[in-house]
Amino acid sequence: MKKINNPFSKITHSIAATLTAVALTTLNACYFNEEDIFDQSTSQRIETALNQYSDILTKATNGWLFEYYPGGEDHDIGGVTLLVRFSDSENVTVVSDTKVQGYTDTDETEAGTYVSSKYTLKQDQGPVLSFSTYNVLIHFWAEPRGGLDTDGYEGDFEFVIVSATDTEITLTGKKHGTQLYLKRLDDSVDWDTYINNCLNIRNLSQDYGTLVGYNADNQFTPSAYSQENVITFSTTDTQGTTTKTKVSFTYTDVGIRLYDKTTVNGVQIYDFAWDDNTKTFTAVDNADIILRYEQPEDYVDIDFYTDNSWTLYYQYNFGRADTTENVSFKRIEGTDSLQMEITSSGLEFTIRCGYNHTTGMIEFNTQFVARVILMTTDGATMNAYIHLCPWDEDNGTMYLTEKAGIVSYTTQMSPRILEFTDNGRLSGSTLTGFVFYAFTQNDRSSEQLGVLETYGSLKLTQQITETDEEDQSTDEDTDDETKQLSLRDDNNITSKYK
Repeated sequence: MKKINNPFSKITHSIAATLTAVALTTLNACYFNEEDIFDQSTSQRIETALNQYSDILTKATNGWLFEYYPGGEDHDIGGVTLLVRFSDSENVTVVSDTKVQGYTDTDETEAGTYVSSKYTLKQDQGPVLSFSTYNVLIHFWAEPRGGLDTDGYEGDFEFVIVSATDTEITLTGKKHGTQLYLKRLDDSVDWDTYINNCLNIRNLSQDYGTLVGYNADNQFTPSAYSQENVITFSTTDTQGTTTKTKVSFTYTDVGIRLYDKTTVNGVQIYDFAWDDNTKTFTAVDNADIILRYEQPEDYVDIDFYTDNSWTLYYQYNFGRADTTENVSFKRIEGTDSLQMEITSSGLEFTIRCGYNHTTGMIEFNTQFVARVILMTTDGATMNAYIHLCPWDEDNGTMYLTEKAGIVSYTTQMSPRILEFTDNGRLSGSTLTGFVFYAFTQNDRSSEQLGVLETYGSLKLTQQITETDEEDQSTDEDTDDETKQLSLRDDNNITSKYK
């Protein structure tokens, strides 16, 4: 098998600095011998190496499978299935199983759409494959999303080539360092069929996001929660300590494939096929290992939330006393979303939460809440756009991307008590609450004005005793509200777009 290795790791301190660039692109001897190498100039050797990579890329007449992972070094926002084909004229065609919308685009690019652009091979930190002109299916994951956002979804559009054979190319994201692979597609693979199969598996399986893992009859994980191309595996040891492991995955034409082989309670898992009849994922290389849909014991229908009244408890920051208030849910017509009213600084804000019909749980995500008119102490007024942003109190970090959120879990069955944890979409965070944060515009990339209120350690308790008292609060049009409000000192709060 032909193979090109990027031998950067083989450079020794004894090699003169002038030969460093040579070493970065030296090819494996299966292409030419040492006499050939040292008979060429540095520029010739670089050009020869890049030509060899180009030859491998373009000879794959049906292109490559590119399982692409944004999310930086943790690649924690799920994978994307791309098919890519390179031509001799430095054109590249890409199709994706995920719809995207570029930051300045007015319309979405639907899954299955073919998008062409340019690519180049160049010498930069080693041999680099660059998607050199804008291709929304690639650049969407890397482009900044506003003035405060420099990394977007922490994806890459330039990749250092680590090694290459006729059938597989190993890449490393130039900026964020994620290791990725191009795998040559067999000529028999029809692109449209492959992408449609990925979409079909997604549509069939996404309603069954609560999974239990079995190795034959032995349960190796009681909970594997799948959400937006990320699975959170939970295991509990003999002392009752629960450990959660988050793994991203991509859809394949038969099921899902994890970013890497992962061991959960001694069981190695990686590549799965979906069976819609049994609602299971079965390991491709071991039929004894399955992930099976099982409805949680604490599952409730969406009507459970709207049919009951609730007490909401939360902790304030900035030295203020903790508090409770009575709340109720209303279903947003035609959706699996709920809304409730919550009091903040003398105003009532309507906030939304999603209902997950596979878990029965609810989730608060980053969202715009209302526009208010603030009055300063000298009588001047200004517009302020209030957003709910999930908050990691321990690290003092709020998250501005819509994927960030806190999801409920049951701590008592009757009366039902729900507490909240992060939704598994972020790494290095322990989200348990949210902040109401003021911006100068509806766009969260606009200037930040400060914190209106913080809500930590949220807890919802079902009210068992019925009351005839009606909620005396009224829906206020916050667009017309003028309030002299003080924004809190938020010097210890940082924001993240990830």
